[in-house]
Amino acid sequence: MPKQTFFNLPEDKRQTLMESIRAEFSRAPLNEASISNIIKMSGISRGSFYQYFEDKEDAFYHLLKEQSKRRQEMFISFLKETEGDLFEATAKLFQSTLEEFKNDEKRSFFKHVFLNMNHKIQSTITNGDTEDKFLQHLNKIREYIDQSQLNIEGEEELYHAVHLLRNLMLNNLVSHFAKGLSRERAMKNFTIEMTLIKRGLST
Repeated sequence: MPKQTFFNLPEDKRQTLMESIRAEFSRAPLNEASISNIIKMSGISRGSFYQYFEDKEDAFYHLLKEQSKRRQEMFISFLKETEGDLFEATAKLFQSTLEEFKNDEKRSFFKHVFLNMNHKIQSTITNGDTEDKFLQHLNKIREYIDQSQLNIEGEEELYHAVHLLRNLMLNNLVSHFAKGLSRERAMKNFTIEMTLIKRGLST
């Protein structure tokens, strides 16, 4: 997490710094990114950077958490739009994410993220590295899911249903970059796999 001094910055300065951080992590993956580039773009000193963040990893994961928070808000809006249809809302979120990749900076950033995936990155994207944190996320979206549309029994199965669809989306986003799939092919693959889950594989 950023230090309190970061949150105490005026909004315009905080935004400028975050734009510089976003630009640098779009240019290069975490292990190759440079604090020097960030401070040069944002017009701050190296000492100031360390007043706001512990290191470049701290800045990177704050940016990633902000992206994850925004996607959660989008997902809730899609759940509302689809009257609680978990499958349709997930499909809309996946499609919306693919559409964002038309922006070169966003595409580069997420390409670096997905092609350098580790446990911490995956946990950040999926809103928590523990069951408790995931349950906190589930508590925020539960009221918007129409559980009557799902063949599930109890909270534990809802937990796994949401977790399963999120992992399906994540795996297809990784494949989109790793295999160089077009957005159309990635969307088709995702739709086929989600339809199989929705329909069930057992006769």
